[in-house]
Amino acid sequence: MERNKPTLRDALDRLPQHLPPPATWDDIADALPPPLAGKLPVYAPNATVWNAISRRMEAEDEAAGRHRAARLRRLPLRRLLGAAAAAVAVLLVAVFALRSPDHRQQVTVAYHQEATPAPFVDDSGLDDGSFDRAIAAVEARNEPGLNSLRHELDELTAARQEVKAMLASYGDDPAVIRQLAEIERDRSDIYRRIIVAL
Repeated sequence: MERNKPTLRDALDRLPQHLPPPATWDDIADALPPPLAGKLPVYAPNATVWNAISRRMEAEDEAAGRHRAARLRRLPLRRLLGAAAAAVAVLLVAVFALRSPDHRQQVTVAYHQEATPAPFVDDSGLDDGSFDRAIAAVEARNEPGLNSLRHELDELTAARQEVKAMLASYGDDPAVIRQLAEIERDRSDIYRRIIVAL
């Protein structure tokens, strides 16, 4: 790669332009060896070769013409089939739209009563004392792994309080009760991991 490319380009652009005299090109052409076409013998094939080539070209033209004609014959058939399919579709729509009023649909009403779910009893606070003892042990050891588990336990406890508030405000919704059960499972899992780490 050229290190001073802009400088070199500038210097080349400043060089003077020279045109050779016209006789120079004639001298160069005379000095070149004769073209290859002048050295090759002239060969003229007999008439049977040209006739065979001509017959082959005519056969290919006829085959292409037959192919085009067959494609054009199929095209109207496709158009007719498409038009027939459209006509059948329109006819079916008309039949269904203009059905006689004797065939009206009947509407029936069915109902049933669902049993009310059993009221939610919060028994999650029964073992909060063991959670408190585990948190006290974590604070006493002050290790990073235990501290992160305690942080997760605190988040789950806060989430549990929010869900309990939702239950108090909106009643015993089965989806909220399931969410509270999931939070309690996660809290139990964190508690088990804390006990194993202690």
